Amino acid sequence: MTTRIKPPSDCDATELDAFEALVRTGGEVTEAGLRQRITNASHLLFLYDSFGVLAGVSALKHPNKDYRTNVFQRAQATSSAASYPVELGWVFVAPSHQGQHLSRPLVEQLLPYAAVSLVYATTRADNEWMQRTLVRYGFHQNGSPYRSSRGDYDLALYVQRAE
Repeated sequence: MTTRIKPPSDCDATELDAFEALVRTGGEVTEAGLRQRITNASHLLFLYDSFGVLAGVSALKHPNKDYRTNVFQRAQATSSAASYPVELGWVFVAPSHQGQHLSRPLVEQLLPYAAVSLVYATTRADNEWMQRTLVRYGFHQNGSPYRSSRGDYDLALYVQRAE
């Protein structure tokens, strides 16, 4: 597997199209304005298999204050949303590559690009694999699972431990 990490401004249209298409495949994202949110991210990670096929993606995002505050309030978080300006998101492995523990490099290799900022993430409350990956890289669940506005499932908020 090979990773490429870069700011969206350094990506060509083909890369941005592929990133967006894979994120949409997951079906758990608000599609309106997705391309703009992708281009506003600080870093995108592309994970390619040995044949050059895009196997997974992830991003470090800077969500707007209202969105971030809403996530922390809905989760009834004990941490302040203001302390977590960066969101780890769009962590998605292509269906053809699932079950290979690829969420690990999608998280591990991207987190150093957050610099000194604390990072939060949300995941489906029933996604044990992603929860384990987040815990492996220093996150812990904060608050309680809350109902997604995108479907009939709950989300859980995970935040990095403050040093």
